[in-house]
Amino acid sequence: MTDGAPDVRHANCRALKFGASRFDIRGVSVAEHMSEQVWHVSVDASLGDVAGLLATHTISCAVVMDGDRPVGVVSERDVVRECAHDPSGWAARTVRETTHRPLVVVEPEASVADAIAEIGRHGIRRLPVVSRTGQLRGIVTQTDLLRAAHARLREYARDLERIVGERTAQLHESERQRNDLLDLTVHDIKNWIHAATSAVEMLELDATSLDRMIPILRHSTRSITTLVGTILDVNRLESGWMPLRLNDVPWSSICEPMVEDAAAMARAKELTIVASGEMQVIVRCDQQLVERVLLNLLDNAVSAAPRGTRIDLHTERRNDGTLVVRIGNRGPVIPPALLSNLFRKHQQGADRLHGWGLGLTFCRLAIEHHGGAIRAISPYIDEEGAAFEFTLPREPMPRAAPTPAPPVRVQVASEIALAS
Repeated sequence: MTDGAPDVRHANCRALKFGASRFDIRGVSVAEHMSEQVWHVSVDASLGDVAGLLATHTISCAVVMDGDRPVGVVSERDVVRECAHDPSGWAARTVRETTHRPLVVVEPEASVADAIAEIGRHGIRRLPVVSRTGQLRGIVTQTDLLRAAHARLREYARDLERIVGERTAQLHESERQRNDLLDLTVHDIKNWIHAATSAVEMLELDATSLDRMIPILRHSTRSITTLVGTILDVNRLESGWMPLRLNDVPWSSICEPMVEDAAAMARAKELTIVASGEMQVIVRCDQQLVERVLLNLLDNAVSAAPRGTRIDLHTERRNDGTLVVRIGNRGPVIPPALLSNLFRKHQQGADRLHGWGLGLTFCRLAIEHHGGAIRAISPYIDEEGAAFEFTLPREPMPRAAPTPAPPVRVQVASEIALAS
């Protein structure tokens, strides 16, 4: 150190960049990890005095002071080097004579990342902690900083382990739900094939039963075709790759054929489907998608409705031009806990209880693809039943295909250049 004013270099704001944002030591201050007990020596002290101080207090360094100003750091390594260089006269030499490096300090408010950067840049092991007014507040060592970084790394590792555990559990649950859905789908297809096979066998035995068997055959084949189409369309809608084929269509031309189709199965349970409201309005939509939504909801209503009851299909046009369609039945009430999950894929708990399947997921995606919304209402009327209500805007606004997320690259640890 020269006799003039010390060259004090405060740590700047440049922080190390870590691969993962959660492993961030920029928010950890040096003040949290510095040692406030600092041994110091005068700039005019002898190396013999320094050696005695270091040995007495079992410390590795002392801060060199010129009055009340820190101007350097003298370490046991410095003492050993001077001893080796001048074995007979080293003890009498002063600290001023042997300290040549400009002092590098750090402020208490600086981050651990800043301090690590300074230590690495200057090839040093210790940083005196000095306030903006130049007062010595403490000292922080390479070990202190590494300990702070390692503590944050351990915290990051715990968080990462927890997140991986949660994601793994979600994947296992998703896999279980997919398997459940596959089991139910295969079960439904087997039932429809069995019904169709039984109808064919009945026709072989009694040709006069044709009028009774045709609705069963039609329903079975339509159900299988609809299920397969629904699975494919759900995947297309979820990926955003199903364009809307929009046309202006009278609502009656959508509604009446679907009611007639559902009525064939409704008659077997002595159900009545009552359509009311504004049937002659013009709707701008993808007719095939909306027809399938309506048929899915009517089929669900037929399945849930008790024998001999009524199914309502009501249509109205709001002042803003939005079409509102509601299909209600007098079946069991949907538990409140299930209402918010009915339209989510793989929610098989509700499906097993009420007979709903992937069709409700398709309905939600198809309606949302038009810019509309769908919801379940339960109880529906007289404290019983359930209804499904969907809306179609006057001018459908198809949702844009989702932008694929960029691949996630996680770098768990970065190299930290420190003095050897």
